[in-house]
Amino acid sequence: MTFIRPKVFISACIEFEECRYDGSKISDDYVRRLQDVVDIVRVCPELAIGLSSPRDALRLVERKGESIKLLSTNHGDDYTEKMVSFSKRYAENLSKKEIDGFIMKAKSPTCGLNNVKIYHNIGKAHVKSARNEGLFTKELKEVFPTTPIETERRLSNYSLRDRFYTEIFTLAEYREMKKKLKMKELVAFQTKNKYLFMTYNQTILKRMGQTVANHDQEDIKTVLDNYEVLLRRLLRKEPSIKQRINVLTHIYGYFKNDISTAEKEYYFEHLDDYLSSKISYSNPLSFLR
Repeated sequence: MTFIRPKVFISACIEFEECRYDGSKISDDYVRRLQDVVDIVRVCPELAIGLSSPRDALRLVERKGESIKLLSTNHGDDYTEKMVSFSKRYAENLSKKEIDGFIMKAKSPTCGLNNVKIYHNIGKAHVKSARNEGLFTKELKEVFPTTPIETERRLSNYSLRDRFYTEIFTLAEYREMKKKLKMKELVAFQTKNKYLFMTYNQTILKRMGQTVANHDQEDIKTVLDNYEVLLRRLLRKEPSIKQRINVLTHIYGYFKNDISTAEKEYYFEHLDDYLSSKISYSNPLSFLR
């Protein structure tokens, strides 16, 4: 089976360039393996604004009565304006490249996602908070609010990695299908992915089906645009165990009368192991396949 290659942005310090503050790069097995199946866009925002590697480490600082700033840890050099200006410009240009997903450097003051530390000051000052996002990532999310985004650390978790891969390959397939401007292609896409979408949200899946039915006889571009809004909303939902069991039950129902007792027992052992968190969802799903 062949797949459309997703277009993925990856922070340049992960596997590609020795551009971190200490002159190193991050070695990551999952990013390394992804290179064979995705098209990669990358940048180091620090190098892009003229900083060198190695360099004085940067941090986010929020002094009393001031907004959050990007400062060098030891000397307090202020790079906030340069970074925000570059980030806005880069994100806008990137929007023309139809990016399907982002992999950012965890905890980075520029590329971090949701858990970047904010300090009271430079030097040996204490941490004020650890719930912020990097300045570069913030601008990317403004331009790509519905595009999957993860960090290399979070992708070490199987469930998060599985979901991210599912999202970027699904969006890439839709992106290419959409260019054909054919209703039959949309019908085939919806039919092929019915059970995948059912694991996310059946209510949205139903609305997607109504959009494909096109009872209002809207033009194909409008239908595709409306469908994509629903598709992206659906993929942002977290599939629950209950929804996944429901999908497995639907699939199992097609051939439950055509398999042996031993095969049924084997399948339900897998199902119990999944419910007990001993194995991943892919195990019973692969068995049914």
